[in-house]
Amino acid sequence: MNYKAFFNTVSTKAHCMPVVILYVTEGCNLKCLSCSYRQPMPGELTFDEIKQLAQQLSAFGLKHIVYSGGEPLLRRDFRDICNLFTLLKVKQTLLTNGLLLAKRAEEFKGVFHEIIVSLDGADAQTHNRLRGVNSFDLILEGIAKARAIGAAPQISIRTVLQKQNFRQLHSFIELAKQTGAGRISFLAADVSSEAYGRDNNPARGAVASESSMALNKDEVLELKDIIYRASIKYKNEFESGLIAESPEKLHHIAYYYAALNGSDTFPRNFCNAPMVSTVITSTGNIHPCFFLPEYGNIRKNKFNDLINSAPIIKTRGMVKGMEPDRCKKCVCTLFVSPRAALMDKF
Repeated sequence: MNYKAFFNTVSTKAHCMPVVILYVTEGCNLKCLSCSYRQPMPGELTFDEIKQLAQQLSAFGLKHIVYSGGEPLLRRDFRDICNLFTLLKVKQTLLTNGLLLAKRAEEFKGVFHEIIVSLDGADAQTHNRLRGVNSFDLILEGIAKARAIGAAPQISIRTVLQKQNFRQLHSFIELAKQTGAGRISFLAADVSSEAYGRDNNPARGAVASESSMALNKDEVLELKDIIYRASIKYKNEFESGLIAESPEKLHHIAYYYAALNGSDTFPRNFCNAPMVSTVITSTGNIHPCFFLPEYGNIRKNKFNDLINSAPIIKTRGMVKGMEPDRCKKCVCTLFVSPRAALMDKF
């Protein structure tokens, strides 16, 4: 029983921090339209700094670390970083664009509980256009290699549905089946926050405009019909969990885009991410989640001092009431029930 995690879910104080998302680098080998990460940020955390951080996180109840970026597999010492958390017996998940998966899958065999590969097109033309690099075939090769060697118990696909690919929803599901992926999940495109480098930082690349990603009123109606037909055609895939979201949850994506274009209200979100998780960037900034502003830096203060500082206590209280505008428009919520927290389901 994880009583500390349980108390997290019913208060604004963190008694432990079960889930941490760590950006090991902002460097990326793709040029996605929805993200500006290109080169590593100056002064990214060194291996020794991550080693010290790992000990602090473990002492504060870390159960699950999720590697993000940028592209984690670009970092040459990434295997050494993973070893730190393996020794601490922490569950590890990799979020990757998959471009280096074929090359490095063998190196990471048995490390990750799940490898989540991001695909933005169900065919090479669409994916390569949205990702800015001819990468589709190499990514599928990486998924096949990871599955063949048993690189992780679960290989998943994650797709951001937006204006230029939403009509491929059925094709994405077919692709997941063809590749043997254990799961495929769908998100809407975040166009409201500064996450994923959408902060106009001149050190990063350019990002696409909201109008080039968000659906208009007619497209929203079309998406709703596509989802409805999918709920019938892929009934077994929904029930088996191959499709992570329920049809109702997929409809939230349509409602989100409808709200953006003013034809509906944003679907109600339920989230307690800051109570059970935190995000640490490649330069040490600490955030309540992917989308809310930083509240400190682990180079300036110890993790234990930051995690219950006044700014984050205030933020947790606001998130409980879904007060921040970004929370109302969030495309990637996390909700861990008190019971799930008590049962240590992280």
